[in-house]
Amino acid sequence: MIGKRGVAVAAVLIGAVVFGCGGKQRSTMDPTVRQGGGMPRAQTAENRAERLGQAVDDFAAARKGLQGHSDDESRRQLAEAMAKLSDVLTLLNGPQQDGAFRQQLRIVDRARTQLTSDATTAPEPTINSAIRAAETALSDVASEQFADNEQVKAAVEALRPRVRVLTTVRGPIHGFETARALDALGAAAERMADVYQQRMQQAQPATAPAPAENPQ
Repeated sequence: MIGKRGVAVAAVLIGAVVFGCGGKQRSTMDPTVRQGGGMPRAQTAENRAERLGQAVDDFAAARKGLQGHSDDESRRQLAEAMAKLSDVLTLLNGPQQDGAFRQQLRIVDRARTQLTSDATTAPEPTINSAIRAAETALSDVASEQFADNEQVKAAVEALRPRVRVLTTVRGPIHGFETARALDALGAAAERMADVYQQRMQQAQPATAPAPAENPQ
């Protein structure tokens, strides 16, 4: 039977293989978090994959029914989508965040706050800045961690025109294009999450075959 120490070593090796695929190397462990009862536990590659999948689903749910940004309720819904987007970006990037990535996240988070606290200022510039920042952050993660995947590249390429068009429209049309840009961000993030989960599964150690029975 494999002891606890052997299981821990195997988990670390799995994480190293998953993050070693494509792009700049990053830490395989998320920051320590708290369990029920206050006991800390480290986040393994498997934990992160599960949390990432849930974050992508939450972002998709938050985008459903977006109706622009013409009133307080629609702005609140859009702000909630921005919060879920921030979670997705954080988990995709991993725990090692450079200054540029942290700056992009701050822009997204600032937009979320402004959408719910300032109803007098036109929201278009705030939204445009946040979505451009999210595109930059997602593109950087794609080039660093998923450069070997053509489907990720295609999803990121499809995102760019959706972001550019935001600067050319205003009013209700801008709200419609905002929803389309967020959907494109979600599609790219979902593809990256799928690739990450596939890598983790491929890194799982093969089950050892049962020993042959001794001939009688």
